[in-house]
This record gives sequence, structure tokens and C-alpha cells, in this order.
Amino acid sequence: MKHFAKTGLLLPALLLAACTDGPGPRYYGSPPASQLAEVKPAEVAAASPDPAKGDAAQRFQNALKLMKDHQPQEAREAFAGLAQDFPQYSGPLNDLGVLQAQGKQRDQAIASFAKAIAANGNNAFAYGWLGILYRESGDYAHAEQAYRKAIELKPDDAAAHLNLGILCDIYLKHPAEALAQYREYQRIAGSNNLMVAVWIKQLEVKMQPTNVASASASGAMP
Repeated sequence: MKHFAKTGLLLPALLLAACTDGPGPRYYGSPPASQLAEVKPAEVAAASPDPAKGDAAQRFQNALKLMKDHQPQEAREAFAGLAQDFPQYSGPLNDLGVLQAQGKQRDQAIASFAKAIAANGNNAFAYGWLGILYRESGDYAHAEQAYRKAIELKPDDAAAHLNLGILCDIYLKHPAEALAQYREYQRIAGSNNLMVAVWIKQLEVKMQPTNVASASASGAMP
């Protein structure tokens, strides 16, 4: 199985998952916009009596517009400012982390997503991104932990299942677990992704008893 065919799918796969908690649109190829917080904008404003910080909800919308207008540096600065002024909310940190990851600032992105999780321990989106970033850095153990936490928090996150399957298939060499995750991805996604279907078929063939015995006899497996 060609590795490059799967490693290139890791980032787009996660971007299929919307950052909002509830059902909503799926994103592909562009950074998804997160919610400012798990509260209403009025509650956000009430939580910040300091007028020098401005209207948190409006600042967040302005930062989102910078993202949509393809101004990543300005958007990063806007989200960083929001995160500094309103550290109790994970939304700005989510989007800051996405922009940093896309800007090849892996360490900074990991730090942002870690802060997002500290602000909201149920942040499945941040855990999913940490899985990708740890995988890119070669820290497969932490990548697996992050993906599994994302799935624990949001079992119907198809992208997290797919990315965990790819990690188990290519990097951890756990074909049985990879097969299970690929199948779960297909079930949740509700469509038969042809590429993933091929990977499933390849693993099914590879794991047939006759093939496993032949590989073991040839020394290909312990």
C-alpha cells in the first residue's frame, strides 16, 4: 500500500469535520471556523466588564472574516489577541491553532490546541488536530492518544476514525485496528469512499489466514 496516498489525506480528512459541537456543514480544504464559546454572545460580553477589551463576539466575527478573506497573518494576530483577552474560551484558540498549523508553525499550533483543551476539556476538535500534529512530528504514541480522545468525546467524528485508521495502518502497523477504523469511517460517513474501500479490501486480503501464514513462513512477519 503506497504511503503517500494516505499521508496526504490526513489534513483534508480532519478538515471534513466542522468545529462546532452540533450538526452543521462539513469543511474541506479551508480552515473551519469555530465557535467563540459554549455560551451566547451576550453572556460573553457580560463576562468581560473591561471595556478596553471590546466586544468579544464582534472581535471574533472580525477575525473570522480575516480568515475567509485569506489574510492569515492578520487573522492569527486577531485570534491571538482574543485568546489573550478571553483565555476561558477555546474557540479563538482552535482557529489560531488551525492557522498556525497551516502556516507550518507546528510547535505553536500544538501549544494553542493544548490551551484550547485546558479551557474546554471536551474539545474534540482540538484533540483531532493534536493527533495530526503529533503524527507529523513522529510522536505516534501521542497521536494515537489524541485521536482516541477525540473519538471518545465525539464517536461520530468520521475524520477522527479515518485518521486513526491511517495512523494504525501506516505508522503503528496494527492492521486489525486500522481495518476497524476504516470500516467505522465508512459507516459514519454514509458513503462508500472508493479510496478507503480499496484500503479496506487490501487489509482484508492481507489478513486472510493463508496470507498471514505465508508471510510468517517467509520471515516477513515475526
